[in-house]
Amino acid sequence: MKEKEARIASEKVQGLLSEDLKKAEQEKLAADHQIASQKDMYKRLQEYNTSLQQYNSKLQTELSTANESLKKVEKEKLAIVENLSTLRGHYNTLQEQLTSSRASVDEAVRLKESLVNEVKCLREELHRVREDRDRQVSEVQALTADLLKFREKTGKSFMELDNLTIKSNALQETCSSQLEQIRILQHQLAAANEKLKMADLSTIETKVKFDEQKRTIVELQERLENAELQLSEGEQLRKKLHNTILELKGNIRVFCRVRPMFSDDGSGTETVISYPTSTETLGRGIELLQSGGQKYPFTFDKVFSHEASQQDVFVEISQLVQSALDGYKVCIFAYGQTGSGKTYTMLGKPDAPKQKGLIPRSLEQIFQTSQVLSAQGWKYKLQASMLEIYNETIRDLLLPNRSNPSDMTRGESGVSGKQYTIKHDANGNAYVPDLTIVDVCSIQEITLLLEQAAQSRSVGKTLMNEQSSRSHSVFTLRISGVNENTEQQVQGVLNLIDLAGSERLSRSGATGDRLKETQAINKSLSCLSDVIFALAKREDHVPFRNSKLTTLLQPCLGGDSKTLMFVNISPESSSVGESLCSLRFAARVNACEIGVPRRHTAIRSADSRLSYG
Repeated sequence: MKEKEARIASEKVQGLLSEDLKKAEQEKLAADHQIASQKDMYKRLQEYNTSLQQYNSKLQTELSTANESLKKVEKEKLAIVENLSTLRGHYNTLQEQLTSSRASVDEAVRLKESLVNEVKCLREELHRVREDRDRQVSEVQALTADLLKFREKTGKSFMELDNLTIKSNALQETCSSQLEQIRILQHQLAAANEKLKMADLSTIETKVKFDEQKRTIVELQERLENAELQLSEGEQLRKKLHNTILELKGNIRVFCRVRPMFSDDGSGTETVISYPTSTETLGRGIELLQSGGQKYPFTFDKVFSHEASQQDVFVEISQLVQSALDGYKVCIFAYGQTGSGKTYTMLGKPDAPKQKGLIPRSLEQIFQTSQVLSAQGWKYKLQASMLEIYNETIRDLLLPNRSNPSDMTRGESGVSGKQYTIKHDANGNAYVPDLTIVDVCSIQEITLLLEQAAQSRSVGKTLMNEQSSRSHSVFTLRISGVNENTEQQVQGVLNLIDLAGSERLSRSGATGDRLKETQAINKSLSCLSDVIFALAKREDHVPFRNSKLTTLLQPCLGGDSKTLMFVNISPESSSVGESLCSLRFAARVNACEIGVPRRHTAIRSADSRLSYG
């Protein structure tokens, strides 16, 4: 019995072993099939990488061609401006010559009038002299007749005759002197007539010169109009090339900025961040060094070291701000950990001219450029609004009579307790109904609005930052432009966003309300990361609606907007981990591709909606 039982057990074990062998063979076949599919996928990825490299080379070539065309246009523009300045100087010179010629003509006319009056007086005096001469001749004749009568009738003495002779001689001498005076007056009259003829000739020559100068002025005015027309055409070509260059650079561009070291940051951070000096990465590369000597290199569209000023940063985005005036949607937002300098980059210190941030500098450029373009017939209407997203709740920062945030119950939208929602119009643009929209006409009004918004924004103190922004702030400027000469209309939007800083609870020491705020901030930034990952992988579904922040940014990240991201980095060694996460996230953003920017030329009807597209 025992042998029989052992035999049966042995047979069962052999059966189980055969079944395990069959399963192992099946698993081996499945593994071989999976390896073959992985090799095929790897081959396809290599082919896709080769095509991407070829496409990148093509884009670089087109960019070089566009840069050369832009340089030529800039040279032509400079030549036109110099020619215009020369023409204006020539025009001013001709105006001065015309003024002097007119003065000469007036002087000649006055001289002519004085000479005519003088001739008239000389003629009257000559007439009087002639009358005196005739009267004296008649007197001489009368005296001669009386003398003959006296000789005949009375026989007066020779003494009386001598006296009469003396008188007659005296009268003859007087008559001779008067005749001489008459001849002198006739010479003076002839000279005056000659002067009058010369004055007439001078007047005619002056008139001829005046007509020639008038024709020259007309020709210069025509050339000036042609030059202004060429300047207008050059400006349109500049806008076209400018937008082409921005499209070639990528619709989502990423800039990196490293803030300076502070006195309370500690020491030992000299080797944490470095900047490559090779030609390819100069001004675009940054390297992060971790403990142990491990190096992490990154390359972005532009890298600003801790020595870069606010003006240096703004120069790089000024062309993007110009696109908003040209009728495009523009979005600029700052990302980074708490205390990395996001609010300083976006807002700065408006009271200190050299430390103004991107928001006040962008608005100053828009006002200055709009005033320059007014000479070409452009008129602009500017409308501003500002909100914050605090604990997944939208707050209106420009709401009149808004209470201080510290006096409000966390989570409320304002004094009235109004709840704001985000909606989308027919064009896919996100907007917030009933949000306060203010018409602005000067930079002073914008400055007051920024001060009001800064006072209303939610801030708090943490271990990482004395004044930490506890919300995401969104400043929006809607631009409506009309050209009265060409009847062209443009509609642009400028979104300037200061995101709240990411932070680790272990470092920030947040508790209570600060803990709730930190969790909400990190959750919204995590949703933003999910959106970027989905865009980078070209997934069919992008989770824009997972948070209020990504819902607002949907037109900027997935639409036809020109978008720029600032990733702000802290240089101290204790922030290496957060800095590495921020740089990796920024690299993924830089790899995303969204729709082609579209210029908006239709004026929408005035309503209370504000688009964030």
